[in-house]
Amino acid sequence: MRVRRENRDLHFLDEDGMVACNPRDREAAHRAEMEGIATRNAQAVTCRKCRIAMGRTRNKRRPPEPEPE
Repeated sequence: MRVRRENRDLHFLDEDGMVACNPRDREAAHRAEMEGIATRNAQAVTCRKCRIAMGRTRNKRRPPEPEPE
C-alpha cells in the first residue's frame, strides 16, 4: 500500500512533457500529471531536484556575456 503524504512536492514539466527531475521516465511524468503534482509554472515548483534541473537548463540557454574591453 502506498503512503499518501499530505503535502506532495510539485514537479516541473519541461517542453516535452517530461518531469524535469527524471526526464527519461515517461511513467513518472504520467503519474505526476494524473496525481496533480505536475506544473509548467516554474514559480510554483517545490521539488528540489526539479529546481536544480531547471537551473541547469536555464544556464545552458543563456547567451554568453560579452567580455569587458
